[in-house]
Amino acid sequence: MKKKRSKTLNYIHKVHQNLMELLKQDPSNPLGNHKVFLEVKDNNDLLLNIASLLEVCVFALDGNGMLLSPNNQNVTKHDSVCRVLELVLNILPHSQMDFMDHVTEKLNGLDNAKTKSSE
Repeated sequence: MKKKRSKTLNYIHKVHQNLMELLKQDPSNPLGNHKVFLEVKDNNDLLLNIASLLEVCVFALDGNGMLLSPNNQNVTKHDSVCRVLELVLNILPHSQMDFMDHVTEKLNGLDNAKTKSSE
């Protein structure tokens, strides 16, 4: 039983190390907060993501689907919303959810083995 428990905990630790890409603990933060990392191609891609978030906010406040500044006349609601939706899809924590499923499965296996051995 102890060997299985140790093997399970080692597996969980290994998977945890491999899946902690999006959310990382910030050692410099005294509150123990985490940092979220967003992968972008370059500075222009980062700027485009930030601009899209702001554009969608403007569209939501304005309601008519047009930005008023002459510099932004070519920006469309559809393009901005699509970019923001893609951004949101990219930052969903799939790896963390998969990890939680693996941990739950392994821990349930330990609980079942413990219950069977105590009967």
